[in-house]
Amino acid sequence: MPSGEPAGPEAPNPTESRSGDGTAASVTAAQSLMSGRVPDVQRTGFFKPLPAGGRLARLWAALGLVLGRRLATVVRDDHLFLIAMAAVVGITSGATAGLLLWWIELSIKLFPRPEEGPAALRWSVLILVPVIGGLVAGGLRIVASRLEGKGLVAGVPAVIEAIDRRHGNIHGRSGLVTGLGTGVTIGSGGSCGHEGPSVAIGAAVGSVVARFFGLRMRRHLAMVGAGCAGGLAAAFNAPLAGVIFTVELVFGGAIGGNVGTMSVFIPLIVAAVTGTFTSYAIRGDQTAFSLASHDVPAVPEIGVYVAMALFAGVIGSMMSRAVLVSQARFDTLRLPLWLKPALGALGVGLLAAVFSNQVLGAGHGTVHEALHGQLAWQLAAVLLVLKIVATALTVGSGGFGGVFMPSLYVGACLGTLMGTLAGVALGPAAQDTGAYALVGMGAIFAAMMHAPLTPIVMIFELTRDWGIILPLMLCCILSVVVARRVNATSFYKMVLSHRGVILSHEAEGEVMKRGLVRELMLRPDRVLTEAATLEEIRHAALEAELRSVFVVDAEGAVLGFINGNQLARHMLDGTVQPESSARDLMGQRHLTLLYPTDTLAGAMLAFARSGQEVLPVVDADRRLVGLLRRGDLLSHYSDKVLGEQESVVQVHQGTGEPDQEVGLGKGLILDRLVVGRAWAGRTISELELRLRTGVLVLEWCRGDDVIAVDPRKPLREGDTLAVCGTREQILAARSLR
Repeated sequence: MPSGEPAGPEAPNPTESRSGDGTAASVTAAQSLMSGRVPDVQRTGFFKPLPAGGRLARLWAALGLVLGRRLATVVRDDHLFLIAMAAVVGITSGATAGLLLWWIELSIKLFPRPEEGPAALRWSVLILVPVIGGLVAGGLRIVASRLEGKGLVAGVPAVIEAIDRRHGNIHGRSGLVTGLGTGVTIGSGGSCGHEGPSVAIGAAVGSVVARFFGLRMRRHLAMVGAGCAGGLAAAFNAPLAGVIFTVELVFGGAIGGNVGTMSVFIPLIVAAVTGTFTSYAIRGDQTAFSLASHDVPAVPEIGVYVAMALFAGVIGSMMSRAVLVSQARFDTLRLPLWLKPALGALGVGLLAAVFSNQVLGAGHGTVHEALHGQLAWQLAAVLLVLKIVATALTVGSGGFGGVFMPSLYVGACLGTLMGTLAGVALGPAAQDTGAYALVGMGAIFAAMMHAPLTPIVMIFELTRDWGIILPLMLCCILSVVVARRVNATSFYKMVLSHRGVILSHEAEGEVMKRGLVRELMLRPDRVLTEAATLEEIRHAALEAELRSVFVVDAEGAVLGFINGNQLARHMLDGTVQPESSARDLMGQRHLTLLYPTDTLAGAMLAFARSGQEVLPVVDADRRLVGLLRRGDLLSHYSDKVLGEQESVVQVHQGTGEPDQEVGLGKGLILDRLVVGRAWAGRTISELELRLRTGVLVLEWCRGDDVIAVDPRKPLREGDTLAVCGTREQILAARSLR
């Protein structure tokens, strides 16, 4: 990919004219390619305008537009077009996954790891080689920070964030840096896996392909998901696992499981299949593990599997927390960014030198031993703990790699321990330890990710072993149930929360739960004592704009409140005596108190139940320290939740041409205006909605019919206009009526 990549998809203007002839558009784009000029509007129903930029960027963008439009002209069907694009993404992501595996194998050979020789030499190598790899990884982090800033997409959490925050816009250089760093980290002995980076690289491939062909936002996201599915499927030669992983963890994390219709599933399936075929063509019929078949477990073994699921739920949660704690500790260290991965690698090297070098690398050899019953239970117990620590040091310090493979490693060790216990308790009737190791792998992964379906499908797809499917399903489900009692969220969401990322579909709850009352409360300018006269009460109520005025004692503790509106009604009725004091007029029932440390979500509930417009904020001694107004709380909610949301709407043009996709930026909302008598007979041009208010008319409905948005066509009473703008702009448009 040239350095001058096209920019991400932009929201088109639906009122602009379009070329309905794909062939003519291709000719125009081809002329632009030859001349180096980019016209203002060049798109079909599938593509966005070409971006402005350097000559190389214009040539690259124009080439993609020509190829994409030619394909769209030949296919003439949106679903087939998506299938073709998904196949391209699958082939490319499968090839990059194969390239990543080749680079990891080469890196392992580049970094020496002598097994024989003097002890001092072996210790030195075991310690220094990971440190060297950590220094290289740190250097790549510096390069990435200068190229991408904080936008490096090096793992699944970053992919989820990119989908949620940037509509899946991921630069190709993120994939390049991630691939190089992953090979160096694993090759030098870092305790991590390549599966997460394979997903991130596949997502980058999907994004680059989508931008190259100019796909719009929804199709762009579909291609990013296709890249994730293709990358993981190629890493394991397991297409179903790639699809389920993308749906359950990537899209499930980014958009709350709302993956839409088959327009999303079909590209994932196509990319996973083509990615697997590509990986097979490059590397042959290689799977991550060589597995033996197993018999159906005996009934007494179910108890052992249930116990293992309980342990897996706790251990998987502990592993997630260990990585997060390590990240937090390394983040607080006042060290250069390039030095932190080396410091983590030093810890891993010391573990390898002092205890066992089997903690180094991804650990496929140890998992292979466990799956074939060749791992001693004493060593499995030690490695289970060491692998969690080593993974926390590697990933937490900034090394490139994911926790996918380490979770399988820890699960295999746990399964070995439980299989040994079953053998002692049940004798020959128990399954071999390899069966328990296999189930333990799925249980630990499910516990960390709170995702039972992915490991069930992946392990069954790899083994095709019906004898293991029942205990596998049981353990994965139970481990997730236990893990959710320990950690409220999955590992990926914990990572995002640590980075301060609030996903859009969770923003409503998270913003209000994280915000505190003290952030919005106001200083109480006017309060009343019990002995306050009617005149003082009247002045205070008028200053408070007839809202509640609070009555306090000599120590400042809240005793009650006086509602200004109710006081005004009583004064008009003549039921208030001139000699009445605040003690006589204040209300004490249903007095709702807030504390500065209360969450805004709790305050919103308090307002709903109290029915008041202002609530007092008090300290532990009930002394008044502030006031919280309902309007301020609603404004905060609107600004932080509604104002930060971005969405894509489908706009019907009513002309038989492909629908337009319009991206709404932050703070923009979509609303509908019903045409009344004041607007009937006038045109949109005469109303000057865009000029006078700033709103944009996106859709025009007359009854059940969608008609073309024609600024010169008269409106009729009862017509509905879908408009886009800020809240203030839409309110201004409503006031014109």
